[in-house]
Amino acid sequence: MKSCVSLYRMLREKGFSPSKKLGQNFLVDDNIREIILKASRLAPGEKILEVGPGNGALTVGLLTRGAEVWAVEKDTQLCRFLRELLGNHSTFHLIEGDAMKIPLENLPPEKLVANLPYNITSPLLYRLWEKEGRYQKMAIMVQWEVAQRLTALPGTKDYSLLTVLLTSTHEVKVVHRVSRHCFRPVPEVDSAIVKIQWRGPAMGPLKETYKILAEAGFQHRRKTLANSLKKAIPGKDWEELLKKAGIPPKARAQELSPEEWIALAREANSLVRSSRFKVQR
Repeated sequence: MKSCVSLYRMLREKGFSPSKKLGQNFLVDDNIREIILKASRLAPGEKILEVGPGNGALTVGLLTRGAEVWAVEKDTQLCRFLRELLGNHSTFHLIEGDAMKIPLENLPPEKLVANLPYNITSPLLYRLWEKEGRYQKMAIMVQWEVAQRLTALPGTKDYSLLTVLLTSTHEVKVVHRVSRHCFRPVPEVDSAIVKIQWRGPAMGPLKETYKILAEAGFQHRRKTLANSLKKAIPGKDWEELLKKAGIPPKARAQELSPEEWIALAREANSLVRSSRFKVQR
């Protein structure tokens, strides 16, 4: 298995210059690669989705462990490099394109293992959450700040809309903090390896209401939740609905646990679904 450093050198020898706009920072530490692979708990022949394979450092490891990989890469030059490097592997499938536009759910894998590009991490996780358990397990590298948000507790500064959505249906665990010096070029922040596992249950029709209410609440974190919801969906007695859900009327969005958001969604489901309303994120 080629080392991360050797793959980076091969790429640079071809005249490739990493794009800051695309969030291209390449892993050069083999130990970190092994930690990601261990966290992914691969089974022989398992089908894996990798978003942002870059120069193939993680891809090579996945293939060596016996996985079948569907890799989605936007950069044309990197795609050319990956075809030269891994094109002879029958278990390697390269999709050239934007992961935010490709219907990932139509691909065979049910597990995501990736060093995610910084610039699409949060929107991609939002999108995958909306697929209602389509990706049962994830082992991903994200910015340290994102890892803090994903594991934040209610009432803390890092607790966010993404926290509320993802932790309502998934277990999230930080496996390892990764120094910025494990990448080239060296980014401005550290990263973290995070394991995310679906625990359900599926929300079904309640999911859209849950999402709408949480988005409305986190649009105005400084306002009380009742006032935020009044602004988003006027003409409803939100204080009474909060009371029915067991939530203090003066509570703010960042103070509610996922369980409390679910309780509110149950109380408000019929009126939200009948309202012509969509929060702009």
